Amino acid sequence: MRPRNARTLPAALLVALLAGCAPAQPTPLPETPTLLPTRPPATVTTGPSLAPGLTPTTTPTGTPAPTPVGALTRGPYLQSPASDSIVIVWETDRPMPGEVFYGLGDAYDQQAVSTAAGRRHEISLTGLTPGTVYGYRIASLGYPLAQAGSFRTAPPAEGATFTFAAFGDTRSGDNVHRRVADAMLAVLPDFALHTGDLVAYGSQASEWDRFFEIERGLLSSVPLFPSPGNHEQNAARYFDAFVLPGNERWYTFEWGNARFVSLQIDAIVPFGKQSEQVQWLEATLAANTQPWLIVWFHLPPFDSYDKTDLSSAVRINLVPLFERYGVDLVLTGHSHNYQRSNVNGITYLVTAGGGAELNPLPVAGPELQAGYSGNHFVLFRVDGKTITGQAINLDGEVVDEFTLQSEP
Repeated sequence: MRPRNARTLPAALLVALLAGCAPAQPTPLPETPTLLPTRPPATVTTGPSLAPGLTPTTTPTGTPAPTPVGALTRGPYLQSPASDSIVIVWETDRPMPGEVFYGLGDAYDQQAVSTAAGRRHEISLTGLTPGTVYGYRIASLGYPLAQAGSFRTAPPAEGATFTFAAFGDTRSGDNVHRRVADAMLAVLPDFALHTGDLVAYGSQASEWDRFFEIERGLLSSVPLFPSPGNHEQNAARYFDAFVLPGNERWYTFEWGNARFVSLQIDAIVPFGKQSEQVQWLEATLAANTQPWLIVWFHLPPFDSYDKTDLSSAVRINLVPLFERYGVDLVLTGHSHNYQRSNVNGITYLVTAGGGAELNPLPVAGPELQAGYSGNHFVLFRVDGKTITGQAINLDGEVVDEFTLQSEP
């Protein structure tokens, strides 16, 4: 599988962006993104009406409080989606029972419950149908705790068509972070990958409260697969917040005809050639049978804004494995801009324009094919043997577009 470039930024715009400034006369960008939502937004349900099938133990009042039984403090958010299951997570201001009502469309004719009353709820929905859109609503004692959400299960590999988004380095720029999250929700990908530095200080509870508040709308309908960055500080709060496959530090999942592999490349956890992580990575890559192989993590191997020796270490320890086992696409963060490079047939992206202060692109290295020093996310559409990627800024403009084509 080897990528081919379909569209890059106009030369004048790329030169100006690499110099760290906008051109005097803006070059027209490609048209508004054409990758449309693959499923409709969930039906919005508000007010104190009861979830179906339950009789409350208390009578609703006319007050604007979310419910008589308590209120949400985080979520709901979607975790670990697969072809036949998903985990719904939320937290409340007091211990209470938890329920999820779900079904096709807005039927909500199925129920999963957490019998133990607690403040944190992780309820797994199982026995789901692959490639299917479900609506859901969380409740306690029959009272809805939030507006309805929706999700799509992973499709079968045969004839798979799906979308996903990638973004990173949201940490300290709350206003920009909110706009990026809203822009991704508008195109409604099936799931999203975060390339690290979700927050500024991973050990601080307030940072995570703010992250989940900003992304509440997005994460209620778009499952998030994060990869830890250096600002997560390898802190327990990161691992407590998410429900991820494997050991949660490095993990893999399949979606349609693609295998995704996340690593903890954060300059904290070892990633030398003999480390546990890299040994696991090689075994995982060697065992892959899917046509598409996509890896994401925080520190980039190829970076025009490289300030340390970290990129060199990634190139030495990881890139030979990517080349040996036919990785198609590598997504990273850390440098706060957008970069697309091609090295030995592998496409490398830096997508780190999610909110942190932007970095210029002072050096146009030989591998760099496109760059943008602006806030953005990247939207991907996988359609059989083709992946189309679009870097989209906060004005909805496509600042770079490319196509990867698998081998016959």
